[in-house]
Amino acid sequence: MRGVEQIPLVYDLMCTLMEWNGLGRWRARLVARASGRTLEVGVGTGRNLPRYGALPLLVAVEPRSDALAVARRRAPSALYVRASAEALPFRPGAFDTVVSSLVFCSVPDAPRGLGEIRRVLARDGSLLMMEHVRSESRLGGWWHDTIQPLWTRMAGGCHPNRRTEDTVRAAGFTIIDRVAKGTMRLLTASARLREP
Repeated sequence: MRGVEQIPLVYDLMCTLMEWNGLGRWRARLVARASGRTLEVGVGTGRNLPRYGALPLLVAVEPRSDALAVARRRAPSALYVRASAEALPFRPGAFDTVVSSLVFCSVPDAPRGLGEIRRVLARDGSLLMMEHVRSESRLGGWWHDTIQPLWTRMAGGCHPNRRTEDTVRAAGFTIIDRVAKGTMRLLTASARLREP
C-alpha cells in the first residue's frame, strides 16, 4: 500500500501546514549548519533545498522518482541521484556534511542506512539530522507503540516509535549537539568522536 507520505502533492501539503506551525524554523536551522560537499539523504520533494546557502556541491538522494521530479523544480542546480539510504552510490569520504530531514523514521533498515552515511562522510564530517522520535513519556511511548503498525501502513513506512538517537549512537556516531522539543530532535553528530 502506498502511504500518504509517498504522494508528493499530499506530502507537500502536509509539510506546508507543519512549516507554518514551526517546522520551517527547524528546517532553516538544520541546513544552516551544512558546509562543504553536502549530501541530503531522502530529499523527498526538496523542501530543504532552497534554504541551503552557497555550497561547493549539493547532492540530493531519494529512492522515489516522482518525488525527485518535484525536488528538481525547487533547486535545478543541485545534483540528483535515485538511490536509497541503505545503498549510497558514492565513494568513502565523499562528503563533508550529510543531512537527513524526517527520513530515518521511514528507512527500512536504519542501522544500515546510518552505516552508509558513516562510510560516505569525510573523517571530520558531520551528520545533521532532524527527526521525530518515540515519546519519552510512559503514556506517549505506549501510544506510539500502539499506533505504529497502522500508522506505518498509512504513512508509507513511517515509524512513530523509533528511538533514532539510540540508533545513531549504535551506528558509531557521537551526538555533539542536540535540540529537543517534545518528540522532535535536531542533532549534529560526528563519526570521528566517541562518546565516553
